Amino acid sequence: MIDVVEGTLKNDVLVVIENSKILKIDKASNKNRYKDIIDLSEYTILPGLIDCHTHLTNPYFDKSIDVYETAIASYGILGTLYAKKTLDAGFTTVRDVGGYFYSDVALRDAIDKGWIPGPRMYVSGKSLSMTGGHGAWANWLAPHLQIQPNPGNIVDGEDEVRKQTRTLIKNSVDLIKINATGGFGTSKSIPGAASFTIEEMQAAVEEAQKRGLRVAAHAHGAEGIKNAVKAGVTSIEHGTFLDDESIQLMKNQKVYLVMDILAAHYELIEKNDDFSDKEINLNNQEMYQKLSDNFNIAYTQGVKMAFGTDASIFEHGRNAEQFHLMVKAGMTEIDAIKSATIVAARLIGIEDKAGSIEEGKWADIIAVKGNPLEDITVLEKAEFVMKYGKIYKSPVK
Repeated sequence: MIDVVEGTLKNDVLVVIENSKILKIDKASNKNRYKDIIDLSEYTILPGLIDCHTHLTNPYFDKSIDVYETAIASYGILGTLYAKKTLDAGFTTVRDVGGYFYSDVALRDAIDKGWIPGPRMYVSGKSLSMTGGHGAWANWLAPHLQIQPNPGNIVDGEDEVRKQTRTLIKNSVDLIKINATGGFGTSKSIPGAASFTIEEMQAAVEEAQKRGLRVAAHAHGAEGIKNAVKAGVTSIEHGTFLDDESIQLMKNQKVYLVMDILAAHYELIEKNDDFSDKEINLNNQEMYQKLSDNFNIAYTQGVKMAFGTDASIFEHGRNAEQFHLMVKAGMTEIDAIKSATIVAARLIGIEDKAGSIEEGKWADIIAVKGNPLEDITVLEKAEFVMKYGKIYKSPVK
């Protein structure tokens, strides 16, 4: 068993589960005391993995699907497929940071009610964006044309930000997401450019905190990252163009960093997409290397790093492929595993219930063939998946 709290591999382990929780950690040599034994002695078990940046109802990777032709209900239907793929990949919990038309809220509730299999979801609804900002729909339209209402959740000024944050909370989101910079996937949006002011983002943070919710900030550029941290957000998503000042600020404010280097690798290296319109003076290889270097600097400087992939940029279910990219960028195997277990649980606020295999916590357990502390790529194939004590995938009967 991987003990993510102590950072060690433990042998002779038997996990006693009653209903949905871990009742006791015993020795495997005492197994004759128990009935209904699941023998995973040929495998390594570890806590169910957590991806802190997903979009389970979004099919960005599938270019045959046009959002302007897709019915609202289709997002939920696609989400049922993607949720199962994600669970089968060993991710028992996700933080979903941006779903159209509250499809993420509906998917979360359907999973919680047992209608469909999927990971436990903590959802934000559609992220807040400014006029012309990342995530706004139809930025490419001529000035005399517009979409009403715009599904991109466009708000300008503190009052509009505050009101829409309240609306999101009313509609049962678990966290708020705000776009602090431009982005790669939106026409006429520049990733390195800051968007909302500090005061606008503070309005979102204040409203969220009234209800005990946290705020995630999409932020690529250093100025936007610093603005978001000063506004009081809990996490920075992406962090592509970090600088020394933003890293130090994040460290001082204890803000989490969620760097989706798998999505970046997919777009920049695998697909070699054209980002020449994004005002970046680097080719794709150089841009990915810069991202990887920034990941290493933030990690070595002690920034809190949580695992997040931006699943939907690439096909859902590939999430665990990010582990080897994190290790290649300089993170140790155990810290990569911690980022997707105990650290991720702390970011979400569920560390008392998830993120480690300990007595009293949810029975979220996966098993892999081999030792991920020696070969992190074994996490790319989860052989056994349990969530809340229910088995969804198993190599044994």
